[in-house]
Amino acid sequence: MPTAHQATRPTYPRIPHSALIAAQLLAEATRREADTRTGRVMCHTIAAGVRDILTGHDDDPAALFDAVLVELVQHPSGTVQLTGTYWTADRTARQLDPWSVDELNEWAAYLDNANGHVWKPLCELISDADDTAVYRFDLVRAARGRLDVVELPAEPARIKAVRDRLHTALPRPWRTRETLHSPDGGIYADEAETDYISVEVVAANGLRVAELGASLEDVEDQHERRSVLDGVRADAELIARGPQDIAHLLSQLAQAQDLLTRIQR
Repeated sequence: MPTAHQATRPTYPRIPHSALIAAQLLAEATRREADTRTGRVMCHTIAAGVRDILTGHDDDPAALFDAVLVELVQHPSGTVQLTGTYWTADRTARQLDPWSVDELNEWAAYLDNANGHVWKPLCELISDADDTAVYRFDLVRAARGRLDVVELPAEPARIKAVRDRLHTALPRPWRTRETLHSPDGGIYADEAETDYISVEVVAANGLRVAELGASLEDVEDQHERRSVLDGVRADAELIARGPQDIAHLLSQLAQAQDLLTRIQR
């Protein structure tokens, strides 16, 4: 039998109740938002998929086809599928190509009860026997529904200007070259004795890009001296690493734009 509880060591820290409740509410709101987005995207995907099947993927906005409703079935497990049946405006029932329906059902499977508040209002219930609901799904309303899409500019002028400046700048990588000056005008002094620090930023071809410096002649406090030395070095590193950091960020931005473009196709 388990022994009675006896405190033997300090417990682990716990999050305050107020913070935990706030986190729970945020998680629920975030999940609800994700479900809503998923439902909207899949409604558009089904409407676009049926259109593509019947028009042969014709991108012409005026392409003719006859579907206004399509049959969806929600199984007891909650998953949703197209049966392949669709209806014309006069409620004539017809069939979609089975192979194409199988491909479209890979997307329809994302519809479930969690995002039912999005897709079920677009449906007319036909039957719900044996816990299996059969619906007529309104393709026209689905295609006109809200869709959260990130608009991607071709390339803002500022980004292009940054690319141009990187292209024409001195060759990378840039590096720093530090000199500590002694009070008598010499170089390579000890940090504790130096009265001037200079840090050059040098390009890959050896040309000097910039030079930063600071006087410590009247700085006696050691903490203040350390702050000055660290500040000049950090500023020089910021300049030296700037082109590579900017090039990396532009590369990441391009990848993100490419990913969003492919997702929204």
